[in-house]
Amino acid sequence: MNEKIKISLPTDTYELLKKDCLDFKITKANGEPNMNEFINTLIVNFYEEFTAGEESLQDEIKKALFSVPEAYKKKAFDEIIKIIAKRGAGDTKGQKSSQLSFKPTKSSENAVVYIETVSIKNESISSFYRRMMISYSQKTKNEREKIIHRDNYEALEKVIAKSVKATIKLKDDTIVKDVSIYSISSSRDELFNYVLGYNGKDNVTLRLAGIKSVMLLPDKIEIPQINVEMLERQVKCGAQYPIYPSDKDEIKVQLTPNGKKLFEKIYLYRPIPTKIEGDIYYFDCSANQLIYYFQRFGDSALILSPKRLGIKMRDYYHFAVKKYRTIYDK
Repeated sequence: MNEKIKISLPTDTYELLKKDCLDFKITKANGEPNMNEFINTLIVNFYEEFTAGEESLQDEIKKALFSVPEAYKKKAFDEIIKIIAKRGAGDTKGQKSSQLSFKPTKSSENAVVYIETVSIKNESISSFYRRMMISYSQKTKNEREKIIHRDNYEALEKVIAKSVKATIKLKDDTIVKDVSIYSISSSRDELFNYVLGYNGKDNVTLRLAGIKSVMLLPDKIEIPQINVEMLERQVKCGAQYPIYPSDKDEIKVQLTPNGKKLFEKIYLYRPIPTKIEGDIYYFDCSANQLIYYFQRFGDSALILSPKRLGIKMRDYYHFAVKKYRTIYDK
């Protein structure tokens, strides 16, 4: 296991892997992305799912070849597998390729040995890993994050299933004690996964990728009803934006014709309106989510209520204009 394994990947897949490594916080001690650890983690956490899919497909092919004479069956099966493997690796015509290499670690040794001795049939090692990486890349980002952080994700699922509290250690070594987990929810745009819960005092929102370890506790969960209601609203509106006790007022936003076009066009982090009356849009979401989203609209959106949010948005533009004038009003 001392030799590096080299894989030729479509460049877009290679870039996606690099970005996932950074976004999912697989880093070295100095904070730099650790691609070798990332690839080894991907293999350990995904190879069983990938090979199970391969075996299921092969079983279906064998059933389809049931009526083929035995003398031709094996050859036909092998040829079909070769074609599928070739297509599964992607059509390289007109595509840019990038070289990825990784060195198996002690944690991935069993997976690598299994792949090389059991899984690989009628293709090269590089081709198999290429297909695995492409298959991984075709999943949504929040599903890929669950794969990379499978151990912690499964531990959190166990916490929820048992309805017990947990102590969570974050990657910055912060310890969140006695957390009653409400849910693991992905953002509406399917980017990341968030762990929502209650720590005995306040609601907490944690990124799955930011968790280092999870320890189950014997105590049963306790979440006051008022906090449950805030967590329910958070899941509905946007898991990444905590709902605070101050977020109790209905929000009214007036949109110009251009604002309506922007609202249809800008999907990322868009809050869901509870109702629309002409050019007035009503929301029941986090104030932070609403401010962050409509900051991009300029004079195409006007917060009518609550007053504190309108003032916050006014001040945001005021100080931006003030700074621009120091440069452009000379």
